[in-house]
Amino acid sequence: MDKSEIEVMKLDATTDKEVLKYMSDFLVLQGIAEKNFPEKVREREMALPTGLPLQPYGVAVPHADPEFAIQRQLLISPLKRPVVFAQMGDPDQQVKVSFVFMLAIPDPGDHLTFIRALFTCFQDEQFNQALANWDGKKSSLKQLMQRYMNG
Repeated sequence: MDKSEIEVMKLDATTDKEVLKYMSDFLVLQGIAEKNFPEKVREREMALPTGLPLQPYGVAVPHADPEFAIQRQLLISPLKRPVVFAQMGDPDQQVKVSFVFMLAIPDPGDHLTFIRALFTCFQDEQFNQALANWDGKKSSLKQLMQRYMNG
C-alpha cells in the first residue's frame, strides 16, 4: 500500500454513527467510494460490528463490500476523544475506540488480504505501542501504517 492510498482525518465526534458518516461521506466526496457507500458501511457495522478492544486503545475497522468502493483507500481517523463502538464478535459489549480505520477496497481478493494485514498489525505489540506514542502528525501516522502494512 503506497502513501497515496492512506489518508488521515482527525475527527471530533461523539457517536459511532457520526464517525461512520463523516468518514464515509469523505470517501464519497473524494471519488473513492460509490454514493451508497455510507449506507452500506452503516448497515455492515450494525450487522457485523468491528470494534476491537486493543491495548492501549480500542480501534474499529468499518467497511462495506468491495463493490461499493471505486479506489483503494485506507482512511484513518484518530478521534479527539474515545467513541463507543459495538465489539466485533460480541455486539452486546462496548469498546471505547480512539482510532478508526475505514477501508475502501474495490477488489474482493485485495479486500480480504488487506483486512488480514490490518489485523496482523493490531496483533503486533510494537505497532500498538507506536500507535499509542503517535506524535499527532498526519505524515507520521501514514508512515507508520505504510511501514507495518508493507512488512
